[in-house]
Amino acid sequence: MMQIKSKLLITIFLIGIFQNIWAQEEIIKSYADSTALKSYCFYPSTLRMLNLKKNKDYYKMVENINKILIYSLDSTAIADKSYIDMMEKYENNEFEEYAIMLGGNTNFYIYGKKGKQDEFVGAYIEKKQVKIFYLYGKIGWHKIPALLQSISQGDMFNIYSIISPNDN
Repeated sequence: MMQIKSKLLITIFLIGIFQNIWAQEEIIKSYADSTALKSYCFYPSTLRMLNLKKNKDYYKMVENINKILIYSLDSTAIADKSYIDMMEKYENNEFEEYAIMLGGNTNFYIYGKKGKQDEFVGAYIEKKQVKIFYLYGKIGWHKIPALLQSISQGDMFNIYSIISPNDN
């Protein structure tokens, strides 16, 4: 009888954890259902496949990522900046601004869940394209500069080069 109670408590606990993760992910999914031209989902196996030349910095950066969702927004979402409303919903759900990078025609915003180090949402914004993303897992932030250099040298597949004809 005690084993059944223990198993039941563990099951309820795990359901509670995964329901909370799903709820945070659902904000971006429900927004993207009406505004995304394309969507991409990367799990650990697909993230490893992007590393064409077996870059060690990249592996260290992504080894603890469980999922990345990336959505390319349509022209209506870009024009009326409706993605800002989605970001505000995350702020209302205990996400806080972690970093903003502004430069020329490109802006990058990233928000993280307060008190956690494994849940992020953000936007990559250029004049004619906006990509929003949700990341669940721990990322090696200190490896990003080396990763960007590898992408620019053609050592890796550049996920930002995935643009449909409608994105231009």
